[in-house]
Amino acid sequence: MKTKFYVIAMVASLLLWGCTKEEKTTEAPTPELTTAVEQTKEKVQEAGEAVKDTATAVEEKVEEKTAEVEKKVEPMVEKGKQAVADVKAAVEKKIAPAEPVAETVVIENTNGKVVLPHKKHAEAQGCPACHGTQKPGPLKLGKEAAHALCQGCHKKNQAGPTNCTQCHQKKAQAIEGC
Repeated sequence: MKTKFYVIAMVASLLLWGCTKEEKTTEAPTPELTTAVEQTKEKVQEAGEAVKDTATAVEEKVEEKTAEVEKKVEPMVEKGKQAVADVKAAVEKKIAPAEPVAETVVIENTNGKVVLPHKKHAEAQGCPACHGTQKPGPLKLGKEAAHALCQGCHKKNQAGPTNCTQCHQKKAQAIEGC
C-alpha cells in the first residue's frame, strides 16, 4: 500500500509541477512587423484626414449649388404665387361678380329674340366664361360666334338647349335653362 501511495504522490507532484511551470505563449514582435504596424496606422490617419477634407469640400459644393438652385427657382415661385392669386381672383369673380348682374339679357335677332337668363349663367359659369378677360359688358357676337359660344358650352356641359327654337323665340321667352 505504501507503494501505491508513493506512486500516487509522485504522479500528483509531476502534474502539479507541470501546471505551475510558465509556458511561453507568444514571441516578441519583430522590428519589421512593428514598423509595418506603425506605417499602417499613419496611412489610416492620413486617409481619415483626406476623407474629412473631401467631406468638407462636398458640403461646400452642396451649399453652393443649393444657393444657385434657390436663386433660379425664386422667380418661378413668385410666378406660381401670382398664378395662384390670379386663379383665386377668377374664382371669386365667378362666385360673386363685383358689379350687379342683370337678371336677363334679351338678344334681338332676325330668327326671334333670345332671352338669356344672365344672372343664372353668371353664377354658374362666371363672367370670364363668356366675356373672357375683358371687363363684362354688352357682347357683340355674330351668329357663328354666338352659336359656338352658347351651343358649344351647352353641348360640352350636356345642359341647356341646343336647337334653334329652344333659344330663338318669336313670341315667348326662351325656355328655362337657356
